[in-house]
This record gives sequence, structure tokens and C-alpha cells, in this order.
Amino acid sequence: MDTSMTVQAAWRKRSRAMTRSLRALACLASCAFATHAHAQCDDVFGYGFEDTAAPAAPIQGSATLQTSDGATHTWFYRIPATPSPPRGRPVLMWLHGDGGNGSGLASAFRPFTDPDGAIIVTPSGINQTWTHAAADLPGRPQDAQAISRILDTLVTDGLAGQRVDPRRIYVGGESRGAYMPYYLLQRPSTKARFAAVAINAGLLYCQSGDTDCVASGSQAVNHGAATPILHLHGTNDTAVAPPPTATFNTPVNWDVDWRVFYPMKLWATQNGCFGGDNSTGRDSGVLRETYAVGAATARRYDLTGWSPACEKYQLILVENGGHVIGGQQQRIWGFLGGRCR
Repeated sequence: MDTSMTVQAAWRKRSRAMTRSLRALACLASCAFATHAHAQCDDVFGYGFEDTAAPAAPIQGSATLQTSDGATHTWFYRIPATPSPPRGRPVLMWLHGDGGNGSGLASAFRPFTDPDGAIIVTPSGINQTWTHAAADLPGRPQDAQAISRILDTLVTDGLAGQRVDPRRIYVGGESRGAYMPYYLLQRPSTKARFAAVAINAGLLYCQSGDTDCVASGSQAVNHGAATPILHLHGTNDTAVAPPPTATFNTPVNWDVDWRVFYPMKLWATQNGCFGGDNSTGRDSGVLRETYAVGAATARRYDLTGWSPACEKYQLILVENGGHVIGGQQQRIWGFLGGRCR
């Protein structure tokens, strides 16, 4: 063996470790008072890990697994050619709408996820749809279990030689797939797995026999996860209706005002960001931004009336918007991508 090459390799390894140590010290000095969620994912978390070489070209593939009912579930993945963050690659799991499948690999996200080295994972629901349940319902496809097992594989084994950062796993979906994050945030095996979730035209209801699902009121065991939630909805969405709303009527009309920040208010309540009766006025959202979506107007609200930490609960309502708000991939990834569990 060439001794000089061995020494050089050892020096490079020590040099990388020293660089990460200095980076960690710099973060302790300069980032101690950072409050924005995106400050949580600094590369300091890479300290102590070996570098993983980026692939020469994007890697795309698919895999299958079996759930306990014997059904085979297919999932697709794409690893970009951009370098991995030191602690491992973030993962965006995106769930298709009714009649779709995961083969398209959520391609519209790539311009925004690729620069961050993020893996995109797109499972296919059985029969091109999703079983809306947190628990495994007898005689129904066990889609939530399949997603749980995919997460186990990614965290334990990585993917195609690439390490996954378990602190940066995100899930979202559209239409029927957009309901699933609300179930996964209640399922015992998944509710603590996500750094943030995004819902584009979904809601929440509980089917008979779903012992892990509660939709009628906030419960600590079901809604205790402190996961940031972004919910997008069109006010004219007739496929997933009634859409949520960000403000109460004056006086409060509970026939319609139950929809204020629903369903995310179930989790916000458990995390000090929603009171339930609007006695303080803080349950009415704070308008943070108005922007155009085509010819429609979108308004972004959050619950920072309770505290700055309640920024993590955001609702985007698109006036006269229909079913599934298009062209929002950059905004969705902007909300998700920098947050760490």
C-alpha cells in the first residue's frame, strides 16, 4: 500500500471533521438566537458523518413491499445528482390524487427540491386511490401501514447508497392524497416522523373502526405532534367541501365557524396555538400575505396571534379557487424544506 496515499486520505478525513467542528462552533456563536424554522437545519448536524458522494446523474427507480394483509404496494423514488447535505438527504413524500399513481415522481417539485439534495418519494395507493384511515381497517387496503414501512426502510437503510436525514422527512399530497397527512399525524407509527406536512385540497373524517382517528375534537393522544402544517384550499372547491376559513363571524356562528383553521386546529390546540372559542380573538388568523394565483387571489394566514412559534400553522385560502391549487410547488417546498424534527 502507498503510505503517502494513506496519510493523505487520513488527513482529508481529519480536515473534514475539523471543518465541521469549526462550523459547529460558528453556529453556536452566531445562530444561538435564530428563531426562524429554517435555521434548524444548519449543516452543523453533519458533524461526525462521512461524506456520501453524489450520483453522477439522477437515480430513479421503484420498489415494492407487502403489508400485513398480503397486498403489494409500489413506490417510486428519485435521487438528484446534487450533493447530499452532510447529515443525509431530506425526503419529500408526495401523495397523488384519486385515479393517479406515483410514477410521475412529482416532477414539478424538482427545480426546488433538487438544489437541496432532496429525495422525492411517490407511493402509489392501491387501486389508484387511498384508504382514508390512520389505523388498519379490516378488508381495506392498508395504505398508511405501507407508508410507515417505506419510512422505516428509508431511515434504516437509506436509498441507493444515499443516507436519509431522519430529521427532515416531509409528507404532502393533493386531493384524496391530501387527506393522508392528517391520518399519518395520528397513526402511532408515523405521527412523530415528519418535520412538516403540506395539504393541497384535503380534509379529515374518521371511518367506522378507525381507532387511531379523532376528528371531532382535539385530543392529546391523537393530535399532540408539534408538526408544522401548511393547508391550501380553494373557496370554490366542490370536490373537497366545505373548505376551511381563517376568521370567525361576528358574532360567532358555530354552524359555519367550526371551519376556522380546520383540521389543523386540532393539532394547534394541543400546541398552544388555538383556544377553540375565540374568546381572545386570537383564533382568527393573522393575514400575512396576499398574492395572485392566476386570476384568483390567495391569502396566507397563520396563528401567530398566539405566539411567534405558531407561525408553523399556515392556511392559504384562494378566493374563487377550485379543486387543488396549481403552481404552488415552490411555496410548498419553501414551507417544508428547511424545517427539522
